[in-house]
Amino acid sequence: MWSAHGIDLRLVGFMTALDYDGTRLSDNKLHWYQGRGIWVYSFLYNHLGGDPRHLEIARKAKEFWLQHARQADGFYAIDLSREGEIVKPFEPGVDGDVYGMFFLAEGLQEYAAAAGDGEAREAAIELLKKMFAYVNRPDFKDKYAPHPGARIQGNWMVTLQTVTQMLNRGPDPELESIADFCVDAILHKHHNPEIGLTNEYRNHDFSPIPSERNKSLLGHCCQCLWMVMDEALRRGDQAMFDLAARQVREHLDIGWDHVYGGLPEWINVGAGGYDWPPMKLAGNRPELRIKGEKFYYKSMWANQEVLVSTLKIYEHSGAEWAARYFNLAQKVQDEKFSLRRFGYPTYSLGEDRRFSFKPSYHGARQDHYHPLRRLMMNLLALERLSRGRGNDA
Repeated sequence: MWSAHGIDLRLVGFMTALDYDGTRLSDNKLHWYQGRGIWVYSFLYNHLGGDPRHLEIARKAKEFWLQHARQADGFYAIDLSREGEIVKPFEPGVDGDVYGMFFLAEGLQEYAAAAGDGEAREAAIELLKKMFAYVNRPDFKDKYAPHPGARIQGNWMVTLQTVTQMLNRGPDPELESIADFCVDAILHKHHNPEIGLTNEYRNHDFSPIPSERNKSLLGHCCQCLWMVMDEALRRGDQAMFDLAARQVREHLDIGWDHVYGGLPEWINVGAGGYDWPPMKLAGNRPELRIKGEKFYYKSMWANQEVLVSTLKIYEHSGAEWAARYFNLAQKVQDEKFSLRRFGYPTYSLGEDRRFSFKPSYHGARQDHYHPLRRLMMNLLALERLSRGRGNDA
C-alpha cells in the first residue's frame, strides 16, 4: 500500500490520509508522518536488506522537509501542502503539538547512520535538545494535558526512543543526562505504586494531579517501558531492565481485556461510573460513548507496543508470561485489527471493545510507523532468538 499510495513519488514525502483501499483523502503532509517515514525507510535500509531505493525515499523526504518546513525560529511547521507551502505553522507558546519535531529528530538520526551524513546527525541532536528544553518549560502546554506546566509521559517517550538510538552511535554527556531524566520520570516519577500503574500526566513538580492520579494510558506505558528496556540494554543495567519488565506485566495484568482481547486505551482505577469523553472514530463510524472504569477503545498502535515489549522481555528472560501476552496480542493483530478478511491490505487504526468493524466503514489515515516498526524490530528479535544470541548481537 505505501509504495503505491502513501509515498509522493512526484514531489517526495509521505501522505498518510488514506482510506483502507489506498484512496488518498488529502495531499497534505503532516509533521508527525514525515519524521516517522524517514525513520522507517532509513531503519529498513540499515537493518533489513540495504536496498538503496529505501534510502533514497528517506533522503528525498528529509530534504523536502528541511527545505520547506523549517521556520526562522528553528521549529518546524505542523502541516504543509503537497508542494511544500506551509498550511499550519508551529506557534511557540500557542500550539502544544510538538511530537512531529521529536519524530523528525528520530528520523534524521537514523538517516544519518544510513547515509553517513554528519550534518543530519548534528541537526537531529540539536533539534532533540531544543525540544526537550521546550517541553520542560513551566509554561509548556501540551494539547491534551489538563493545565500548563503539566508533565506528560509521552514527552519522555519520544525523547528517550531517540536519545538511546543516538547514544548507541556515539557519546554525548548532555544526551546521557537527558536519558537519565527520562528513565527516572518513566520508572518512578510518573509511576503510582498505589495502583501499580503509571500516570500519563503529573504536575510540573511531578506530584499527582487529583483528577489523574488513578488514570493510566496503558499503551503509552508499554511503549515507554520497552524504550526504558532498550536504554537498560545499552547500559548493561539488568536491574533497570527487570523493573521495566515488571511494570509492563503490571499494566497488562490489570489492563488486558481477557473477554474480547486487546488493551483498552485508558483505565481509571476504582471509577466504575466514570463517563469518558465521547470519541469520534475515524471515517464514517459512529461516535464511541463509554462509561466505566476502563475506556474500551482499542488502538492498533497500542497493540504494537504490547508485541514489542513482550517479545523483548521474552528474548532476554524467557519469561512464560511474556510469551503468553505476546501470543494474545498477535492473535488480536491477525484476527481483529487486520482487515484482510474484508479484502483490505491494512489494519483498522482503532476499534470498540468487540471489534465491530464493518465493510461499509471508511478510514481517514493509515499508520506507516507503529506496525512497520513492530514488524522490523520483532523480525530482528526473532532472528536473534533463532540464532541463540542476545540483543548485543
